[in-house]
Amino acid sequence: MQQSRRFQKTIVGFDPGTTAGLAVLNLNGEILLLKSLRHWSKSSIMMEMLSAGTPVLIATDRSEAPRAVKELAHSLSLPVFQIEKEEPLEDKRRMAEEFASKKGLKIEDDHQASALYAALKAFNSFKNEFMNIEAIVKKKIEDFKNMFIEEVKSDLIKGIPPERSIRERLSQTIVQATDTDLIEQLRKQLLEERRRVEMLTLKLENLREDMRKMSERKPMEKVESKTTVSFTQAGTRVTTLDSVLKKQEPGLSERVEVDVFEELTCKKAKSEVKNTVVATKRLKGDLAKIFKALSSRGVGILVMDVEELEEELAEEAASHGVVICELKNLPMELVDGKLYVRRSDIKSLLDSRRDVLTSAMLKRLSNIAF
Repeated sequence: MQQSRRFQKTIVGFDPGTTAGLAVLNLNGEILLLKSLRHWSKSSIMMEMLSAGTPVLIATDRSEAPRAVKELAHSLSLPVFQIEKEEPLEDKRRMAEEFASKKGLKIEDDHQASALYAALKAFNSFKNEFMNIEAIVKKKIEDFKNMFIEEVKSDLIKGIPPERSIRERLSQTIVQATDTDLIEQLRKQLLEERRRVEMLTLKLENLREDMRKMSERKPMEKVESKTTVSFTQAGTRVTTLDSVLKKQEPGLSERVEVDVFEELTCKKAKSEVKNTVVATKRLKGDLAKIFKALSSRGVGILVMDVEELEEELAEEAASHGVVICELKNLPMELVDGKLYVRRSDIKSLLDSRRDVLTSAMLKRLSNIAF
């Protein structure tokens, strides 16, 4: 009978990057999973791995494991396999493609090739020992079978039916294998995620209350610009960040003033963000870490200067308590070189997406809880 896939022990090849490659082999060297993931997070990688089986080793195609690989292995309390000497990408791809062609699989990109190469190198390093183990276990099982048959025959002489004898002796012999360490680790993560949901829900309610109070106050009186550009008293609507990025002034602290970045990284999110609304042209690095850093700085809204946002990106941001939107959906006003968003526009945005944060976080929790 084929082993349940959920409890099948696996070797995982992981190639982190903007697009991550993931390859999963069982301990017989059969491929269970090969795919690429964009806008990935550590939790999404973990869920993909666990859907294919129970990992016992994380493998990388580098001689020094990248930080993302080490963090993933640490989260699951697993060892890391890294190669002694790095090979050219062409050699890695050739090895991966030769294996894939025998299995009738197609490698779609270099990320999958690198991940599969890492998993294969790890498996091959244990292959001979695995074969020895199989031979030893087969002999032990044969010895156990003969002894077991003798015991059941003996029970029959004593008047015990074979079905009962087999059932009772198996219940005494077989110990059900469960990965208690892994289960406990996932339970702890689930509790942590639940606490985060409670904190983010409270944060969302506070934002709504702030917006309600601001809407009851008189609008902020704006000062006309003294530059050569003609502004109205209400300000000028900005539809691209190019001109603003060259003139922005750091250290702004108004409630609805906006921090603007050409390129937003996790480091900038941690050290340079001052306000609750942030605008950027692009994101660079681990998206989950960027959103987490923004949330820790009290940022509730992230504005992107793009035509259309990907749904996965919006969901990832929402799972960290950050509402992300296109610039066209939250236009800005440039007054005396400072960038603002209207309170009424913020209120409208939050009202229109009041369920986004909750649904995204619940979805994240349901994935972690299987």
